[in-house]
Amino acid sequence: MPLLFFTVPPQGSASVGVADSESIKHLQGEIVKRLEQPVLLSVYPHRVGRRSCVAVHLSDVHEKTLDILITVTGNTLWPAEQEYRSGIRWNICVPDATDMLWVLKEIDRVTCDTGCDL
Repeated sequence: MPLLFFTVPPQGSASVGVADSESIKHLQGEIVKRLEQPVLLSVYPHRVGRRSCVAVHLSDVHEKTLDILITVTGNTLWPAEQEYRSGIRWNICVPDATDMLWVLKEIDRVTCDTGCDL
């Protein structure tokens, strides 16, 4: 069984471990460094081979864009510093679909304009 990074009890709030929490904060910080709010978030479901994934396209009011591919692989892998600096697309691997949706929610949280409540 894959090691999940979001713990999601039935009818409870999700929680995340320290290491993955830091990785999520780092991802959010890298997004904020590149794009000015408000950011338009577009999500497109895909399959790469037999793996489920979502392509995330972010764009700001100055037409700067950022692309992220989140793929269900059964393990966890975050972009390396080099990928954040110069990658055409950031790739994130997650253990399962629940983790994919929670990562997507965290991306949405940081791209939301001031005053929006998630």
